[in-house]
Amino acid sequence: MADVQIQQTPGQSSSSSWVWAIVVLVLLAVVAWYLFAGRAPDSSTNIDINTNPPPATPAPPPATPPPPPPPQ
Repeated sequence: MADVQIQQTPGQSSSSSWVWAIVVLVLLAVVAWYLFAGRAPDSSTNIDINTNPPPATPAPPPATPPPPPPPQ
């Protein structure tokens, strides 16, 4: 099996990881703002959920009248 040797300079690795962490956090903040705060201030969409549906049609009368109740 081959030996793998990775050499890093101590200062360069940690500073680049901080830069990538900040870039990722800024991108996440922009995506979260876009999703939750809205797209643009002037492009608001109004959705009216209080709509009035047309009245329901009454049920047609039965074809035959119901039988009379039994005498008591």
